Amino acid sequence: MLTKKEFADCIYNVLTPYDLHEKMKSVLTAAKNTDIIINYGNGHFLIGHKKYRDGLAVSTDGFGLWEITELRSTEDRSYEFTDKTFRTENTETVVRAVASLLITWEEFQGS
Repeated sequence: MLTKKEFADCIYNVLTPYDLHEKMKSVLTAAKNTDIIINYGNGHFLIGHKKYRDGLAVSTDGFGLWEITELRSTEDRSYEFTDKTFRTENTETVVRAVASLLITWEEFQGS
């Protein structure tokens, strides 16, 4: 779903979770995929899917490290944070995590 140019643009121009939200909003609008849900609030970029129970929350901690937290949907079809969190200094790792999730969803839809 992410082209090489969009991936590179994310690595060099995304500095905050809000930047990531804005970039992904334009990518998903271009892809016209209405099943993917993105949201931004309280310093978290959230990405989920209408048909699948997993998702990610991306934020930063007080030291500026990226935090990638797994999301699980609940029975009422909302999302909750899990205790699985990964911290990194590298924006590339964050973009790869989001791209990997998008590819996984795309592959499930194709099967």
